[in-house]
This record gives sequence, structure tokens and C-alpha cells, in this order.
Amino acid sequence: MSTKPCVGCGWCCISDQCEVSHRKYGYMKRCPDLLWDEKLNRYICLLMGDSEEGEDAKRQLFEGLGCCAPLIKWRDYVRNRDMD
Repeated sequence: MSTKPCVGCGWCCISDQCEVSHRKYGYMKRCPDLLWDEKLNRYICLLMGDSEEGEDAKRQLFEGLGCCAPLIKWRDYVRNRDMD
């Protein structure tokens, strides 16, 4: 199976808090480091750029290796889901 690139749909972060976020914030319904970027029209993970957590987050979340759920329909309609 070939991988697809991440499109920033937010599904993986909204559906399940990652371990990096869980360690930093404790259990939360939604990670506070998931941000909708209006200019890019996609979600971005602020943990990836965090000076303390960044390298660990990139490694644990497999940055650059593609989408972990390529069949999810959210990929086809990337939008701000903060109001859902």
C-alpha cells in the first residue's frame, strides 16, 4: 500500500490525542496545539515546532511519512472543524 501525503485535515489529531500531547497536557478532549491556519487552509501541529517537544514529536508522530489514515473522507474536504 502506498502512502498519501498529509493534507492537514485534522482527523488524526481531532479523533485521538497523541501521546506527546497527552504527556504535555494530560488527557484532553482536544489538543490545544492543533491550530487551524486560515492562510494555508489546513490544520498544523504546534507541537512539531515546539523547541522543547519538537524533535520528540516529529519522531513519535512520524513527520513526513505520510497520512496515517489515507481512506478517511476528511482528506477530500479539508476545512476548519472547530465548530463541529
